[in-house]
Amino acid sequence: MMSGVRVVEFGYAWAGPLVGRTLGDLGADVIKVEQDNARGGRLPDDPSLRAALDDWRRGEAVEPTLRASVFPEGEPEPEPWNRAGIFNKHNRNKRGLCADLKTASGKRIWRRLVETSDVIVDNFSPRGAKSLGIDYETVRQWNPRLISVSCTGYGHTGPFRQRVSYGPVLEAHAGTASATGYVGDGPMKMGHAFPDPIGGLHGAFAVLAALWEREETGRGSFVDLSQLQTNAAVAGDLILETSVKGQAPRRGNRSRSSAPQGVYRCRDERPDARESMDMWIAITIEDDAAWLRFREVVTDERFDDRRFETLEGRFEHHDELDDLIGEWTRDQDRFVLTEQLQAEDVTALPVMTNGDLVQSEHLRERGFIVEWDQPGVGVYEYGGFPIHFSDWGPAQMRPAPLLGGDNREICEELGFSGEEIDGFIADGTLVDTPPVGASR
Repeated sequence: MMSGVRVVEFGYAWAGPLVGRTLGDLGADVIKVEQDNARGGRLPDDPSLRAALDDWRRGEAVEPTLRASVFPEGEPEPEPWNRAGIFNKHNRNKRGLCADLKTASGKRIWRRLVETSDVIVDNFSPRGAKSLGIDYETVRQWNPRLISVSCTGYGHTGPFRQRVSYGPVLEAHAGTASATGYVGDGPMKMGHAFPDPIGGLHGAFAVLAALWEREETGRGSFVDLSQLQTNAAVAGDLILETSVKGQAPRRGNRSRSSAPQGVYRCRDERPDARESMDMWIAITIEDDAAWLRFREVVTDERFDDRRFETLEGRFEHHDELDDLIGEWTRDQDRFVLTEQLQAEDVTALPVMTNGDLVQSEHLRERGFIVEWDQPGVGVYEYGGFPIHFSDWGPAQMRPAPLLGGDNREICEELGFSGEEIDGFIADGTLVDTPPVGASR
């Protein structure tokens, strides 16, 4: 679909790599440039992980959960920078160039890469991008048709433009964390780093829009994407409500239009589980007709209460209803109960674990669970591309690049001779291992 489009990605963590991964899934030639090969996002910038790796190499025990959260089978060796599951998940369908762009040789490589590319993506701060020479003011001199998409935390203008940010903190600054959490409690962040996928998907859309614009005008462009703003944009109703009332209420699992609505505990249906685990089902009753359908499934006579017959009454007695539903669901299998409720056209779905998703018959039938043989790691299953196109087959999955694994191939494509490339390797411009003592 995007065959013939070359994207150069300077992505760190999640947001920038997601832009490149989405475009790679669509068929673009995505070259991931890793400038700071000591870190480069291959291993989480986590002091506890780095200390654990040091313990591992000294032959000391490392907490299994920490190892397993990053490395397949909990095994970091022999090359932890190429075995990090988080990196390999985010960087499929890309080629890898690991180069020091600040050397004279690196600047030569960078200029030719710019001259032969269509898009540059980064999620560095404006100051960081300029120091590397990947800012739009620099690159457009070499390629006027180039599109530069910069996914910064705060954008390239405004008093916060030079601030660095990470998703969990940015979520708080964007205001969404203040609206998330249980009624009466404090703010709560959503998962790992919710602003990153929001910013990354906005960035991929921006690339497609900019390419379309270039087809019309023949000119390149600069896209200034603020992850603060993309995160705030998904909470438009909260911003509107705050502008009217002065403060948006925290509703927890509640709805302003449906009652009851909540997430209710079920029994752990796993027969071979070593220890019990909380299981849940989400249920929403939109109106009085849905309540009557819900009552077809419920056999508990305590629900035969006239206070619950109308939407207004269910809103008024929501706390009591939550307690009743929670007692009713506690001894039920979430999947069986979902089927029973869905058969009556009641909106209900199980709360899925990651393991549930991997084993999901529905996702497998739709081809979402895919596998590839990651060099140095082996064959594992991953989440695939979620969009189906009628005139384009399933997205082809290629492994994430090894660190510097495509250095020579890319430089040959850029017109450098074998002798020149050998020189780049000899002078340290091109590398395929981290420096001693860093991420090793």
